[in-house]
Amino acid sequence: MTLSPLEAEGGPITGPQPTPRPRPWAAAFTIVCAALLTLALPLAAPTLNAVGVAGIPLGYYFAAQGALVLVALLGLWLSGPWRDWSHRERLGAFAASFSATGSWLSAGVVLTIVGGLFVYGHDGLPLLLGLAAGLLVSLVFVAPALDRAGALHVDDLLARLTASTYAAAAAGLGMAAGLVMLLSIELEAFALAIAAAGAAPMLAPPMVIGLAAALAILLSFAPGRRLRATVIAMALLVTAAGIWFTVWALAGKAPGALIPQLAFGGALGDLTRVERSLLTEGLADPVSMPPFSRPFVQVSWINFACLTFSMLLGSSVLPHMLWRRKAAARPPGSAAGAPPGVFYPSRHKAAFGLVVAASVLSALPAAAIFAKLQLYRSVAAGITVDAQPDWMRDAAQAGYLRICPAVFAAVEPPGAATATADSPNAGMANEPCGDPGGRLRIVDLAINPATAVLMAPGLAGIEAPWPVVFAAIASLLTLLAAAATLRMATEAATGWLSIKTLNEAARGLAAPAPLMPRIVIAVLLAALAAAGVIILNESAVNRLYWAFSLLGASVFPMVLLAALMPRVHGGALALGGLTGLAVCLYYVIGTTSVFAPHFALYWSAISDAPPWLLEELEVLLKTCAAGGEASAEACEGAITHGRELANWFGIDGRAGAAIGAPVGLLTALFAAMLLPKTASGSAGH
Repeated sequence: MTLSPLEAEGGPITGPQPTPRPRPWAAAFTIVCAALLTLALPLAAPTLNAVGVAGIPLGYYFAAQGALVLVALLGLWLSGPWRDWSHRERLGAFAASFSATGSWLSAGVVLTIVGGLFVYGHDGLPLLLGLAAGLLVSLVFVAPALDRAGALHVDDLLARLTASTYAAAAAGLGMAAGLVMLLSIELEAFALAIAAAGAAPMLAPPMVIGLAAALAILLSFAPGRRLRATVIAMALLVTAAGIWFTVWALAGKAPGALIPQLAFGGALGDLTRVERSLLTEGLADPVSMPPFSRPFVQVSWINFACLTFSMLLGSSVLPHMLWRRKAAARPPGSAAGAPPGVFYPSRHKAAFGLVVAASVLSALPAAAIFAKLQLYRSVAAGITVDAQPDWMRDAAQAGYLRICPAVFAAVEPPGAATATADSPNAGMANEPCGDPGGRLRIVDLAINPATAVLMAPGLAGIEAPWPVVFAAIASLLTLLAAAATLRMATEAATGWLSIKTLNEAARGLAAPAPLMPRIVIAVLLAALAAAGVIILNESAVNRLYWAFSLLGASVFPMVLLAALMPRVHGGALALGGLTGLAVCLYYVIGTTSVFAPHFALYWSAISDAPPWLLEELEVLLKTCAAGGEASAEACEGAITHGRELANWFGIDGRAGAAIGAPVGLLTALFAAMLLPKTASGSAGH
């Protein structure tokens, strides 16, 4: 594809825009199939697991593989037909999809998803299924709207349809909030990878996180749009290669591991048998080691659906939000000399991106299962405190694995996941270490969930220096991802500053914001992300859910209404987006922070908390407020109980978009009825 100078600089692109051929029946069929695959199939897991073949729990296997692959094929089919496209045009759209996908499916996100699957097993599948279903929704609803409006990203779409700085600013705020959470994941993953590479004794984790934030600021302002896109695409390929290496190493270099999607069927059955062996030998219990493939042990089926829905809403706007490069191809079937800039292949780029993402995502369960299997086999073989394998000593020295008695003392952020559970271990510091024979048990180990992949070389028995090389590559990839994420967040937060007049807004966000505001915003966002890692004390898995919930609660209602009601007033969209963001933030903070006890009592009428537990919580709060010797313990107990009891209608605090998005949508609709419709090409500020 050849870009004109105007396109290369990111300027407005004019000319007639062809409208994709409408296929409403295909879109409806695709959405129905996607709903069945991503929701009904996981919810039917108990029945499917009961008829497992050769010890393989079919519920987990089909949900982790079949749903992702079939959703990708549905998206590819929906974006056709391809017969009017030349091979060069198909290759151009496919190449663009690599950069678009690599903008969000980065090394830190991949590490966190593997960690979520490692910790939760079947109950971690919303991370995968919600992402895949959201990409399909973006293909069905968001991408066609972008094509019709001649826009290439979400806030560009809102500006063209509403010509309102209010809508653009509200969308930018919601985007920045979600991207700050994603940036915090990259910063934490960088610190973990640096520690795994052997630099832990030299720098404290807060210093490493601060260094990563500073480097991300510098790299985010590096010139060269095409160079950045190429680096992002290559980083995605290297990340996928790292997952392939992880599975290949953990599987014992078996030929079947050449295709991760086909490698873990037998390992899943072996994992079930090892779990039974650990329970029989007294090295595990159902609390510290919930069955990997059994559904709804750590997450109820209602929350499974809500978490999937929240991930779906966020991922439906994320790809088109991040991909901000003004690149356009010629219309299919046009003459070879036709000028570029009259066709926006958002629909085809989204289809290819869905295929690329599903190919990578469907390989992640294999990495999680093999890592879990090797860990359990090591514990089953017998590990004592005095005789630990090298990989365990290295992980403990790096700080992302703790072995009792230190396992219960600030192993990881409060509320973060252990090797097999996602509950705090406070109050268990005096528990004996190991079984009567001195062997370590599953409950004696605590692992930061984002480090499951970093442990893979050691678990596979790979000798030095390759584990250090593996960790160093991971640190580089996460740093590049942090810089890319920070740049996207800065552009989203400052994009509305480029709107000078209504006519300019109607043509899209053409010019970048002034340099100084972008620098100030970048420093602020990087500082917030670093503080989120150090101060929030929350698992990376939880922050990944929060990131997509914030995006889904704020940006998705705006995009949906703009696509369905092109003349809606920008102020109504802005009000709806900000309301959804505020409700989501209120719910997340209220259910997970120190305010959780008060949230639980205030909203007890619409929560599923038992009355007797609420009465116990009230007693703890009174004891905490009274002071005295028992006040400190009562305050700590009140916070712990409050986080367990605080909710609306039993919805998990990580699924805030399931509440915020409907509220934001209704608010925008009500405001749209009161405000006048926008005339084409103009709107009020």
